[in-house]
Amino acid sequence: MANMQQVMQQLPSSQVAERSIDQKHSIGKSRILPMKLKVIEDLKSAKVHIFNVGPWQQQVNTGSTGSFLIPGCPQDKSYVEMLVLNAVTGEMEPPISIIMEEYVIKSEDEMSSLTEDGWNFALQMIGVGRGRIPAHSLTRFGIFASKNSVPTKEELADAHRQLEEECRKIVKYAGDLYSTDRKGFSRIVRPEVHFVAAKVLGRDNPQDSPWMLDANPVGRIKCKMCGRVVEEGIATCEAGHIINEELYLELLAAEEQLKAAIAAKAKGK
Repeated sequence: MANMQQVMQQLPSSQVAERSIDQKHSIGKSRILPMKLKVIEDLKSAKVHIFNVGPWQQQVNTGSTGSFLIPGCPQDKSYVEMLVLNAVTGEMEPPISIIMEEYVIKSEDEMSSLTEDGWNFALQMIGVGRGRIPAHSLTRFGIFASKNSVPTKEELADAHRQLEEECRKIVKYAGDLYSTDRKGFSRIVRPEVHFVAAKVLGRDNPQDSPWMLDANPVGRIKCKMCGRVVEEGIATCEAGHIINEELYLELLAAEEQLKAAIAAKAKGK
C-alpha cells in the first residue's frame, strides 16, 4: 500500500485524476443490478400516452428520470403523440409505462430499483395532480395524458377547449397591450406565440386582430380575397388564393420539371 502511495505521489496530478475517474467508472460498471421481476417487465409493456392537439412543443425535465419532448401538433393532424425511439426494437413508442422503474445506487457493489406508478408520473409531468398549480399545467396548451392508445372524442374535445381558452387569453393580452402600451407591445408580442394563438382561433387577420400587422409589418402580405396575412416568400394563402403570382408560376414550373424528370427516370427503368 505504501509503495502504491509513493507511485501515485510521483505521477502528475492530471494522471492521478484520470486514474481516480477510471477507478470510479470501473466500480460503477461492476455494480450488480437487481433481479428483473417478470410481473414488472410485463407491466412495462403497457403504456401511458401523452397527446398534444396544440401547435406548441414542450420540453419537460423530470429530474433523474430524464427530459421529454412533447411535439407540437402539425396542421394536417388532429393530434400528435409523444414517442421515443426504442434502441432495441428500432421502433418509436411511448416512453411512459404503467410502471416506471429507475435504478439507483444502493452500495458500492449493488444497485436497487425504485418503481413508480406511470399514470401518476404522466400527470405530474404535464402539471396535473397533487401539489401542482392548475394555471401552470400544460393542459392549457392542449396536452393531456390518456390510458388509450387512440384518444377518445371526449378527450380531444376537452383538450381543444382548454387550448382555445388559453389562446383567447393570449390574443386578448396582445390586443390590450396594443391599445394601452405600444412600447410593451413591441417588446412582448411575438409571432411564434401570439400570432399562432390567433391562428388557432381563426382570428389571424387584420379585421379580428389588427395588432398583427404592427407586430411584424415587414414582408407580410395581405390576401385581397380572404384578408389573411401571410409571410414574405409564400405563393398562396391558406385558402389557396395566389398572393405572389411570379413566385407561384416559378414554383409551378419547377414542380412540372420535377414530375417530368421522375417520369423519364421511370421509363428508363
